Amino acid sequence: MSIIKNALFTSLTALFVVLSFGCSSTDPSTGSYNSAAVYDRPLYSTIAKNSMAYEGIYRNPVIVVHGFLGARLKSATTGDTVWGYMTGRETVSGFADYQLRQLALPMAKDKTLKELKDHIYASEMLESFTVKVLGMQFDVNAYNKMLDMLREAGYNQEGKPLPKNKHFNSLFTFYYDWRRDIPENAARLHEFILQKRAYIQQEYKKLYGIDNYNVQFDVIAHSMGGMVSRYYLRYGNQDLPADGSMPKLDWFGSNYIDKLVIVGTPNAGYLDTFVELTRGLQIEPQAPVYPTAVIGTFPTYYQMLPLNSTRSVVYADDPNGKAVNLFDPQEWIKNKWGLADPNNDEILKKIMPDIKTQEERRAIALDHLNKCLKRAKQFTDALRVDAAPPDDVNLYLFLGDAVPTRRAAAVDRSNGTYKVTDYEAGDGKVLASSARLDEREGRKWTPFMQSPIKWQTVVHLNAAHMGITLSQEFADNVVFFLLENPTKNQQNSMKKYLKTP
Repeated sequence: MSIIKNALFTSLTALFVVLSFGCSSTDPSTGSYNSAAVYDRPLYSTIAKNSMAYEGIYRNPVIVVHGFLGARLKSATTGDTVWGYMTGRETVSGFADYQLRQLALPMAKDKTLKELKDHIYASEMLESFTVKVLGMQFDVNAYNKMLDMLREAGYNQEGKPLPKNKHFNSLFTFYYDWRRDIPENAARLHEFILQKRAYIQQEYKKLYGIDNYNVQFDVIAHSMGGMVSRYYLRYGNQDLPADGSMPKLDWFGSNYIDKLVIVGTPNAGYLDTFVELTRGLQIEPQAPVYPTAVIGTFPTYYQMLPLNSTRSVVYADDPNGKAVNLFDPQEWIKNKWGLADPNNDEILKKIMPDIKTQEERRAIALDHLNKCLKRAKQFTDALRVDAAPPDDVNLYLFLGDAVPTRRAAAVDRSNGTYKVTDYEAGDGKVLASSARLDEREGRKWTPFMQSPIKWQTVVHLNAAHMGITLSQEFADNVVFFLLENPTKNQQNSMKKYLKTP
């Protein structure tokens, strides 16, 4: 009797286990319903691998657009690397006068920002930043990992050998002088797109016999590159009108962009721009500081200032917490910030050696400050217009929200000094709310996001500003969006050219 009871108990126990946890298996490769394991890489399915291997008209070519500081800058006259390479001399004794002159943009009272040209140019996207100390060279990761990820997904990068059985390039890097005005670089992006489009059309005609195929690009834009790309999507190669009005919102860039992937972009600005414009830029803790009078010549810095609506900078004694208008030159002059700081004259002498008097140097600096702030306000207003893109464009956003990030600063009205008073979720540089352009930041809270950007998908990652591009979760999701989530354009192309590769 006891044997029967034991057998019955064992059978009931086994049945309970099966009902509770599912069918058992001795196959060690199968998973478990109650496994809590987390893995650092995916096992791509056969379907995904086929998508990666595919080469044809239904796969859009990709353009990667870097962010602020993201291109190597060189001098056309001396051949020097102005940005992207640092030796031990700079880390010990600081920058030489000629290095500061090379990096600073020219300033002049009688010219617009667009007319202020120099001999510096962007030579390549910064895949790594080189630091050489005591005979040892260190390469700090920049965009190399993200480009590796795209190559692994089957894209053929221009300038690299074509893999076996591949016929044309499908991955392009748009590099630009990140010191210069964003709409100016958006116009350069248009020229770049037309060049690469003509190349792809030529390849499609040669391989598939299709004339003038409507080539669309998928753009992956990191940090400030997202602002360049968003401006281009909305306004194409239009300049900001000289009278201060808004450019025509015609979504011109949608003629060429099919999917826009925005990564860690400060769509509502970020507080570090203000901090660096007033205290200087230090890339790493051991590195020397780029002076405020040098980086204050870059229009892009002002175009990424935090929006006034976020109330990121306030006067400490203001009971209502009203925002300091960071786009008002008088605030900078009154508080002696950036180019308006009289103590900057020693640096101004170095970057403007032909200007003989302090009074003239200050007048030029204040004129430049005024031009930069005026254009920055016009630019940020243009990107803030609430409008939905055409339905044949997909907008994706990846952002970091795991690093305490500067949120607010309080200014002492008596002397212009300030303290950072608040930190919020972000990627260490850009707040999560800024990346989303969530209009609730600095205003009364409401239950749902309020953004003038009509995101199709928003993905939050536990990563820092450059770490987003290194994240495996970023790679997995971007590859899916690019290769397996078709837009209206791609669906229409499939219907038209169904028998074409």
